[in-house]
Amino acid sequence: MLIPVVSYVFFGLFGGVSLVEIVLAFFEKEKARKIVKPFCLLSLTLAIAFFVPHHPLLYIGAIFGMIGDAFLVSTKPKFFIPGMIAFFIGHLFYISEILFILKLAQYLPWWFYVACVLFLLSISLAFYKLSLGIAKNKTIAILGNLYLGLLVIVTLIFILASVKQPGSYFYLGIIGGVSFLVSDLILTQATFVKDFKRRDFYIMTFYLIGQLLITLGIAFSIAA
Repeated sequence: MLIPVVSYVFFGLFGGVSLVEIVLAFFEKEKARKIVKPFCLLSLTLAIAFFVPHHPLLYIGAIFGMIGDAFLVSTKPKFFIPGMIAFFIGHLFYISEILFILKLAQYLPWWFYVACVLFLLSISLAFYKLSLGIAKNKTIAILGNLYLGLLVIVTLIFILASVKQPGSYFYLGIIGGVSFLVSDLILTQATFVKDFKRRDFYIMTFYLIGQLLITLGIAFSIAA
C-alpha cells in the first residue's frame, strides 16, 4: 500500500495534535484544549484527502466531523443540535463511500433504504421517552436518537463490508463505529445527566479513535 509522503505528514500531525488534546483533557486545561481540538480533525481530513484524493465522499464526511467539533467546543446543550446534524451528515457520506466502494449503490433494492429510514424512526420512537427524560428537550431527544441509530447503521454497514470483502480493512470501521458510539454516550451522560471529572479525556479519546478508525478503514480498503 503506497501512502503519499504528504499524507504521512498530516497523519503524523494528527497523532501529535490528538496526543496534546488528550493530555490537556486529562489535566482539564479547557481553554487550551478547545483551541487545539479543531486541528485534530483538520489534520486527519487533509491526510485522508491526500491519501485518496479521488474519493471526496470520504474526506467530505471528515469535514462535517470537523464542523461538528466546532459546535461541540462549547458544553452548552444548545450547540448539540447543529453539532449532531453535522455529524449525522458526515456519517451519511461515510456510508455512501462504503456503498460506492463495494459497488452496491446501484444494486441495493429501494426497500433497503426504506428499511434504514424505518429503523431510524423506530429507534427514535422507542427511546423517545428515555431521551426526553435525559435531555429535557424534544428536538434534542429526537435528533439524538436518530443520530445514535445512524451510528448503529454505520457499524452494521462496516460489518457487511467486512463480510463482503474479507481481506479488506473494513474491520477497523467496526471498532471505530463502536468507539464513536461510546464517546457520544459519555458526552450525553456528562452533558445532560451528571458531569464528572476528566469528562473530555474519555470523550475525546474514544471520539478520536472512532474518527481515525472509520476513515482509515475506508481509506485503506480503497488503497488495498
